[in-house]
Amino acid sequence: MRYGLMFVSIVSLATMAAPARAQDSGPERPRLEELRRRVRERLGQRIEQELKLTPDQMSRLRATVGDYAGRRHEMQGRQRALRQALAGQLRPGIAAIPDSVARLTDELMAVRVNYAESFRSEQREMAKYLDPVQRAKLMLLRDRLLNRAQEFRRRRPFPGR
Repeated sequence: MRYGLMFVSIVSLATMAAPARAQDSGPERPRLEELRRRVRERLGQRIEQELKLTPDQMSRLRATVGDYAGRRHEMQGRQRALRQALAGQLRPGIAAIPDSVARLTDELMAVRVNYAESFRSEQREMAKYLDPVQRAKLMLLRDRLLNRAQEFRRRRPFPGR
C-alpha cells in the first residue's frame, strides 16, 4: 500500500476529482496548485479523448473516481494508524501485548481487504456507464500512470529518505 495514496492521487488528477491538499502551505503553494490544475486538466482531456467519452460519461467518471478515491484515502489513513499502533506494540525491549497485537493485525488485514475490494466495487460502478473496452483502456492508463509515478519517485530525491 506504499504507493496507494500516490495511485489515488494520480487517478484523481486524471479525472479532475481531487482538490489541492489543505496541508500544502508556504510560498510554493500557488505554484503547486497551478501545476496540479494543469495536470488534472491535461490528464482529464487525455482520458476523455483516449476513451472517447461523452460529457455524461466523463462527469460520471469524475464522480465515481472522486468518491472511491476519498474512501481509499480514509482507508489509507486507518492503515497508517494501525501500522503505527502495531509498531508501538512491537518496539524492541518492550513486551508486546498479544491480544492487542492480534486485534491490530486482524484489523489491518481487514482494511487491506476492503481497500482491494474498493477497486472491484469501483469497476462495477464504472460498468454502468463505460463499455468493457473503455474500462480496460482506463485500467491500462491507470497502470501506466502509476508506473511512471513510481519511477519518478524512485529517481527523485526525498528528504529523510
